[in-house]
Amino acid sequence: MSQALTAPQLDELKQRLLARRQELHAQMAQNRANLAPAENTAGSVSQDENARLANQTREVDTRLTALDADELARIDRALEAMDAGDYGLCDACGCAIPFERLKIEPMTQHCVACKSAWEHKQGIARA
Repeated sequence: MSQALTAPQLDELKQRLLARRQELHAQMAQNRANLAPAENTAGSVSQDENARLANQTREVDTRLTALDADELARIDRALEAMDAGDYGLCDACGCAIPFERLKIEPMTQHCVACKSAWEHKQGIARA
């Protein structure tokens, strides 16, 4: 199926993807910094409470880093599809994904119909 996106549209979407990728790298660097062992600080909070809070923070930062890594992989996949000339086509049905949808989520791999069908099958659809 032919590519429905114009060169300026592709450029806009590529810039969005690159900017988001840069944001994710910064977030992941901050999350990794937060995962570094903290210095023991004296204060009114007990050592056990400090350890509990540090563990909770590390767990949150670990999960956020994993989510960021997943999003980063989707962005890289979209950029590779751009280079291959396959960007903007639904992975499921092959139809062109509208520019307006790609502006909202430039790393999407599915048209609205296929994404809705997948969500319905997964029980994600809202009543």
